[in-house]
Amino acid sequence: MSPSSHTIRKAVRHALGFRRGYEDPERSPGRRKSDHEPMRGWIPTLCIALGVALLDWTTKFLIAMNIPLDDLREVIPGKLAFWHVRNPAMVLGLWDNFPIATRKIIAVVAAVLGAIVLLQILGRGHRFPRQHRAWAWVFIGLVLGGMLGNLGERVVHWGVTDYISFRWGEYWLPPGNVADIALFLSMPLAIPVIVFEMIGRSRRGKVPLGNPVGATGD
Repeated sequence: MSPSSHTIRKAVRHALGFRRGYEDPERSPGRRKSDHEPMRGWIPTLCIALGVALLDWTTKFLIAMNIPLDDLREVIPGKLAFWHVRNPAMVLGLWDNFPIATRKIIAVVAAVLGAIVLLQILGRGHRFPRQHRAWAWVFIGLVLGGMLGNLGERVVHWGVTDYISFRWGEYWLPPGNVADIALFLSMPLAIPVIVFEMIGRSRRGKVPLGNPVGATGD
């Protein structure tokens, strides 16, 4: 293995939470049980993300095939409608006045930064107690699925298909899609993930009496 590929592999494994005993057997094995467990959190995370993205792409395809662009059809009268629009801007209409090339660069940079952050959360979630890890997997899965849903469509024709609109008083709200809903649902899940990370940090270095180093569950 070349030095460059070894460095990349080591960086990826470190980001995923493999801290000790894998790349350097001479180092201390670590105090957490998770340091010795295989990293499998990516499996449920990827399943959730792909499920969200596939549902998002499927519904967008069905809307595009059955409802003309800019047409609004009420599903639940006065409450819910399918309003087929094409959004060429970024999230919340940001940077709509920028040239398309600039917006593409912003989208790529945002996607890379988002992937790095999610990778870090995945590794840290692996170090949560077992009963708390599912919160991290669901959070990452929803965020990644939302990103894949909208960014995947941008790869095809840049614009994003929005169609889910709710009635607010006399007006229909700007429409969204399944990817947007997934991202919205992920926001409250960030709170327990942050709390569990803070609890874990507060417990670092505290080994229960009678337990050898390496036997804690942090």
